[in-house]
Amino acid sequence: MRARNTTTFAVLTALALTVPVLAVSPAVAAPTAASGWSDSVTDAGGFVGMAPTRMLDTRTDNTPNHSPRTPIGPGEHYVALLQGDVIPHGATAVVVNVTATNQTATGYLTLGGGVPAGGGAPETSSLNFIPGQTISNLVTVALGQGTGRPTVDIFNSAGRTDVILDVVGYYQPGAGDEFAPLTPTRVTDTRTDSAGPIGGRTTRSIKVARPELGTADARAVVLSVTATESTADTFVTVYPGGTARPAEGSNINVPIRRSTPNQVVVPVGEDGRINIYNNAGAVNVVVDVVGYYGPSGTGLFRALKQPVRQFDSRVAGRALGYYETRRIAVLSSDGSTPDVVAVETNVTATNVSTPGHLTVYPGPNRPDTSNLNVEPATTSANSVTTGLNGGTFSVFNAGGPLDLITDLTGFFTTG
Repeated sequence: MRARNTTTFAVLTALALTVPVLAVSPAVAAPTAASGWSDSVTDAGGFVGMAPTRMLDTRTDNTPNHSPRTPIGPGEHYVALLQGDVIPHGATAVVVNVTATNQTATGYLTLGGGVPAGGGAPETSSLNFIPGQTISNLVTVALGQGTGRPTVDIFNSAGRTDVILDVVGYYQPGAGDEFAPLTPTRVTDTRTDSAGPIGGRTTRSIKVARPELGTADARAVVLSVTATESTADTFVTVYPGGTARPAEGSNINVPIRRSTPNQVVVPVGEDGRINIYNNAGAVNVVVDVVGYYGPSGTGLFRALKQPVRQFDSRVAGRALGYYETRRIAVLSSDGSTPDVVAVETNVTATNVSTPGHLTVYPGPNRPDTSNLNVEPATTSANSVTTGLNGGTFSVFNAGGPLDLITDLTGFFTTG
């Protein structure tokens, strides 16, 4: 008997048949944000950042309320207990880097604030994987409090997989810093910088608190970081400048010669810098800043206790075409969500026809940045924080036709 606080559900064959071979999540459209916000949202909170802190690893004994060294099974909801001495009582949401590894089947993970009503598979996804792949994604998720300690529900759609959670911050009412979205701007590209790629077991320091970026008083920054052209399988860790590298925790797992993006939220060191560490080989790193937290921010975060599907081109009946831009509606048409300045959304591309990338931005002018690299026969996902323009954000497809899915996890409001 496995001693864990979890509810296990079988994935119904009939449900599985509605999903494409490269499943991202059940092919059923959840209520869109445009039809009204869910009533199940957390109180508004400010952000408190930290260097990556490992709170779950099913490969080791660091598995609270879970049989050590035991993967999460197919169709299983595992309620992970987080460290109460790190995540304070009253925190409403947590920002975690979730990694899946040692998978036995193609599938996905979904993180939420609790097991969905009625159980079964959630209608959204957080991370897609194939067997034997080590892959990460940043996820912002509402916290459950039913056990007296903060919890996160982890659902595994298929096979068995090990799961690792590295916490990089949390939201708490009456505490922390407020958020300011920015037009995405490229900060560093080692492919063109004179310093060149980052070598193995080497750290590169980058100035991110800069007046020309609008981040002069930033205490933490939100970045889209892409690792590319690696000469070995490696991982990349981003952490505050002037501090020791975390003993555990990483932001991007990078296969050799693959472009791998991830969103990163990292505190800014006292010198206005962050550090980027590469573990093995040599790798090029591209860094785009999309927002920051600090005294001049205005947005407080409200997390949806269960993520909501905003858009699914498979349901809409038209894929995102060659070099097409699609505007995604976010705000309610009834005007019930005033003063929303930005959203947290998980962006997934599937049924990809050619290599390319997606750029997510407020609009109307498209920046020279990227959020998600895509490859044929691969389903890819990445968390995105983006400001809004007229209640929408834009997604540009730099490549061939693909299906686009966006899942809303929360929003920033000044109201």
